[in-house]
Amino acid sequence: MRASCTPVVLLLAVGLTVHLGVHFVQPGLPMTWSYAHLDRHPALPWVGAALLVALPLVTTLVWRLPAANRPLGRLGWRTVAATMCGEFVLLALGVTHPTPPAWFDAAYFVKWVSEGAWYRNVRWYLTVWFLSKLAALVRPWIQPVTFIRGANTLLAATALAALAGCARLLGHTRGEAAAITLLAWSAFGVLQITLGYTDVYPVALLVTALYVWTALGVLAGQRHPVWPFLLAAAGPFWYIGLVLLGPSLLVIAWVTARRPGGWSRLAVAGAVSVAVAGVATVPGFGYPFAWRAFLAKVATQASWGYRPGWSGDTLPLSFMLSTVHAAEVGHTLLLVDGVGVLLLLVAGGWVVARRRWDERAAFLSLLVLSYLAYVIAMDPVFGPFADWDLFSYGAAATSVLGAYVFVLWGRECPRPFRVLLGVALAAAGVHLLARLNGLDVNLWGHLDESPFHLGVPDPSNARAPGSGS
Repeated sequence: MRASCTPVVLLLAVGLTVHLGVHFVQPGLPMTWSYAHLDRHPALPWVGAALLVALPLVTTLVWRLPAANRPLGRLGWRTVAATMCGEFVLLALGVTHPTPPAWFDAAYFVKWVSEGAWYRNVRWYLTVWFLSKLAALVRPWIQPVTFIRGANTLLAATALAALAGCARLLGHTRGEAAAITLLAWSAFGVLQITLGYTDVYPVALLVTALYVWTALGVLAGQRHPVWPFLLAAAGPFWYIGLVLLGPSLLVIAWVTARRPGGWSRLAVAGAVSVAVAGVATVPGFGYPFAWRAFLAKVATQASWGYRPGWSGDTLPLSFMLSTVHAAEVGHTLLLVDGVGVLLLLVAGGWVVARRRWDERAAFLSLLVLSYLAYVIAMDPVFGPFADWDLFSYGAAATSVLGAYVFVLWGRECPRPFRVLLGVALAAAGVHLLARLNGLDVNLWGHLDESPFHLGVPDPSNARAPGSGS
């Protein structure tokens, strides 16, 4: 093994050991909601241990096969057919085994879709408007809650297909593409909202995944920049948090402008995206380019603040800098995509140090930085455990970038990569065994660990997690 590989091997070994340790040991920390409940069934720890033994052996053997090192070819009809079959399997699972709601947001979402009440929260008004129109068409046969679970599952399953498309654009071989795909799919924030999730976030995941896929296609010279620009422009009308896609467009614009005919392509992309953003206000406001009315409505519906008299959706700076919030952010990232974030920090540091950074990594990094700023600044009003899904769809960015920089490292360190890939997938699998469809386990205990951000007189006097009601 090369000497340059050793630091990453050691850091990943320690990080993945700690990740697995907190799941198997389940220490009684002040917050436990991000890793607890591997013991919710007696068989789960044994299944997790089996994954830890089997997956490194499987990845080591598979990586040596000639098929794993073949270049990626064109998609055939078998792949398309398998994708469609997979979507229907997920549809069945999403309808029959939907994600248990951890809070009452799901009930409000069903009510608004059922009534077509998009105006109750314009921060995702197009999603409610669109789903309510479709739900009305099938209402004689399908109840709104069942329809929402099925529709959201299909939308999120399409996002999984888009993430696999991202992997094909990032990997050089079939093995690399498979590794990136599996690491992205196994992120809790991605998989949990795929299984019949009753809220807006499957739509946010879909738009994010399509945006990354089309943007990577532009960087590879295979697509017109109009597609990521269009998605970034329309996204906030489907879910307001998708405004965070915007900063990463700078990389797309910079790369496109340097190519022959790039400025004309950017002009088309800009014109189309402005037109789409203008038309997006017609269903709710009755006329195009009603941006001022839309933003005014968003401002009036901003969530309750962290303390009385505080308005807006962001936390006070004093609380952002507190140790309580640092713990909240850490547990949020561990819940949503702990393995992806670990790979990003460790392998990403190696990529930067070795100057292996490229345009694709720069684009994904800007997207992840916007997401991390959102995680730090956004106020999860009902506590980061109950409002965890505010940050769920960001796993599409952290998992893809974490897997990509891990693969970049693996190209120069193939022998340890084979083993660590299996350990990383096992760690992600253990996390899913502990938390997938288990957010309702010990619900009130975790809500006590992760208190509401309502009615607290001052951030400096915030109740410490786990200190009781």
